[in-house]
Amino acid sequence: MLKIRPVQLKDHAEILKLAHIAGIGMSSLPQDAEVLQGKIAHAVKSFEGKPEKKGEEKFLFVLEDTEKKNLVGTTGIVAHVGLSRPFYSYKLSTITQASTGVGIYSLQQVLHMVNDYTDATEIGSLFLHPDYRRDGIGKMLARCRYLMMAEFPKLFSDVVISEVRGVQDAKGDSPFYDNLARHFFKMEFKQADYIYATQGAQFIADLMPKYPIYVNLLPKAAQEVIGVPFEASQPALQLLKSEGFQFEGYVDLFDAGPTMQASRHNIRTVRKSHKAEVKAIREVESDPHMICNTRLKDFMIVGGGIKIEDGGVVIAPDVADALGVKKGEMVRYAP
Repeated sequence: MLKIRPVQLKDHAEILKLAHIAGIGMSSLPQDAEVLQGKIAHAVKSFEGKPEKKGEEKFLFVLEDTEKKNLVGTTGIVAHVGLSRPFYSYKLSTITQASTGVGIYSLQQVLHMVNDYTDATEIGSLFLHPDYRRDGIGKMLARCRYLMMAEFPKLFSDVVISEVRGVQDAKGDSPFYDNLARHFFKMEFKQADYIYATQGAQFIADLMPKYPIYVNLLPKAAQEVIGVPFEASQPALQLLKSEGFQFEGYVDLFDAGPTMQASRHNIRTVRKSHKAEVKAIREVESDPHMICNTRLKDFMIVGGGIKIEDGGVVIAPDVADALGVKKGEMVRYAP
């Protein structure tokens, strides 16, 4: 059985392996043992309800193959971004320029560096081992975060965002970064991404220009990838769209990948989830559902059949065991 559970301190070595497989460009899963250890420790405290600062919970889940006893994926939620560490984006907007004297009217696209998503909830850290990219496993790993938001709404913002990885070449370099930010950072994309993942965003504020950037002054290679996702990230983008996320013109500062946005209460899985009492535990036949318990500290999610009965639900014994629930306890589920 595949089970999604909170990360534990003992998971460090296996998650570091997954981070190396994920490669450059996934700043939420850094290839740095010490920094990753800190992220795991922060997540453990968040699940215990004891974050260092209230509102700055960071939840990291792992996908465990319980038969092989190994970890094959990760996914996570940052409860509120930008509260103690700036969260920067580029906002793509259009301005009008006109001269009645010479009869010229033009529309220009510009990029503004903004902090508009301060306090938003961010989903990220989504990675699935290539061997498990089948049978809807990735979809479940992505959607489990919305089940948590439905169960614990007070922990999260009304605005939920997801940064989709932008275009990179075969060497892992970003055309957008190479033609813009590199002029100010004086370093390779991989190094800048690593610093952001391990040390934070202060160097962005220190070095990047604060003035609007006219898109048509950028090289063609940079213009063409603004708001365009990396090819390997297309499935993740489609999943976000299916849940109701939309592109509102915000892009990543480094690779110009699109930032997708949704209202938490309008996310499809949140809307379609239900909470019910376990009336019985026995084998059931039904279409597969995502099912979770309702405890923050050991919040578990599995896939399995569920049957509505006597004002509650019936779940299979293996599902009950994986979730650690008994008859009379509550579960939340979504199709």
